[in-house]
Amino acid sequence: MSMIRSNKLPAQHPGILFKMRILDANKISISDAAKKMKINRPHLNNFTRGKVAVTAPLAMKLEASTGISAGFWMNLQKTYDLYINRELPIESEPLLVNG
Repeated sequence: MSMIRSNKLPAQHPGILFKMRILDANKISISDAAKKMKINRPHLNNFTRGKVAVTAPLAMKLEASTGISAGFWMNLQKTYDLYINRELPIESEPLLVNG
């Protein structure tokens, strides 16, 4: 049975949200953000384009630079990953047998 998602917005990559809600909203360039966050500019650029996932170290940097908890960023990534993989076929057999 397929799930109806018509009433839900699609999950967005956390990097795209970070760019829109933090960087763009505050007119901060990726270069300036990378310098202040002490991370590699190409990596931050790839993150803001949805090409790389939030990792624990990146989540900690995001928390330190935005005040938004690392757990929040990790949960966004988890939600995004589950959303984009929801429709993929799963090839697996049950490990546990009832009764």
